[in-house]
Amino acid sequence: MNVDNYKKASEYENLIKIAFNCSRGSRNGADLCFMQNAMTMEEGKTYAKHLGSFEKQLQKVKTYSSKALIKLSKTKPYSSQKDFFMDLENKINEVDSTSQLMNIVTEALRKVIELRK
Repeated sequence: MNVDNYKKASEYENLIKIAFNCSRGSRNGADLCFMQNAMTMEEGKTYAKHLGSFEKQLQKVKTYSSKALIKLSKTKPYSSQKDFFMDLENKINEVDSTSQLMNIVTEALRKVIELRK
């Protein structure tokens, strides 16, 4: 796993942890390993193959990300930007790569940080 992918996967984990106000772990998908596994399968590396196909792993992180965005849209202080988070959540259905999903995650995380100030 290269450093760039690790940083991206960490952003995914941070978004999930913030949305569900939880610590790192498999509950709610709050572990960067879920995104890392999808990224490695997408790159053609097969050491995460025992977890299923790339499509299956991508669907798992899309589902976790979608639930996090819905949760953010209902939680203060983020609910003040409900439409923003729901628009991002709607875009997840059209995603077919980890880079597209990470664009949504990064955008959501930026907004979360902005709203925390």
